[in-house]
Amino acid sequence: AHYRIPAFLLIPAEGQPPFPGIVALHDHGGFFYFGKEKLVDVENPHPALKPFKERYYGGRSYADDLARRGFVVLVADAFYWGERRLQYELPPPDLQSQLAVLDPGQVEYVAAVNRFLGAAASTLNTWLSFCGTSWMGIVNYDDRRSVDLLESLPQVDGRRIGCLGLSGGGYRATYLAGMDSRIRAAVIVGWMTSLPTTLDIPRSVHTALFDAFGVHAYLDHPDIASLAAPHCAMFVQNCARDRLFTRAGMEQATDKIRKVYADLKHPEHFDAKFYDNGHEFNRGMQEEAFEWLKKWLR
Repeated sequence: AHYRIPAFLLIPAEGQPPFPGIVALHDHGGFFYFGKEKLVDVENPHPALKPFKERYYGGRSYADDLARRGFVVLVADAFYWGERRLQYELPPPDLQSQLAVLDPGQVEYVAAVNRFLGAAASTLNTWLSFCGTSWMGIVNYDDRRSVDLLESLPQVDGRRIGCLGLSGGGYRATYLAGMDSRIRAAVIVGWMTSLPTTLDIPRSVHTALFDAFGVHAYLDHPDIASLAAPHCAMFVQNCARDRLFTRAGMEQATDKIRKVYADLKHPEHFDAKFYDNGHEFNRGMQEEAFEWLKKWLR
């Protein structure tokens, strides 16, 4: 009750409501300055957004494309991103000195803020745990409230709500689908692995991650996804050349989820595919994701 969440709501200009609804979940990317703007075509975009979208989304604002295809799409700023990023009336001296010689309209300004917030994320995790909560707890709570909002709209059919996201957005999609039975279709892009296998990667790739600490004594990451079975039609898109995960870890995870859906007599509600590219959600992947959502929600 003590804060409000900035979001974009995209409603189809054509077609007859009620429409299916989508919670589009923006990525982590180490890019905290913007959140919802990563997925939506905004007026006068900051010059830092264009190369980011080109690298990870094929230059596309895919939330707009989903709306054009007949989905009501909600894109909110996750906690610690965009308008909800850590901001100061008086910045700490090290950040202040970096920003003093830069203009907010510069790419370098955004990069400096991103570096500072990335370094502060470990402290954030500690502070939140001292307060009896977690970063993942806040993010997932807000994502489920996004479903509440879509369900309340007269333009949305509350029986046809889905979610999708890349990277940290795919991570969020796993928890949203697993935690909320109203999600009837989900696309998880570039974030599905058995967690212990990431320890084999000889570099730090998942530090200061928003996570549900403690749950992994009982559940691996694919187990969170399988909580959605069998009612949620789930599509996992793995990037074969993704340096954030091992191939074995991605295969173990998808095999585990597939077995759960098969055991529950709905193998058709799950699919997984490897794409021969790095960590991204390119246009070809997007088209297949859109078709999955259309199949199960239209």
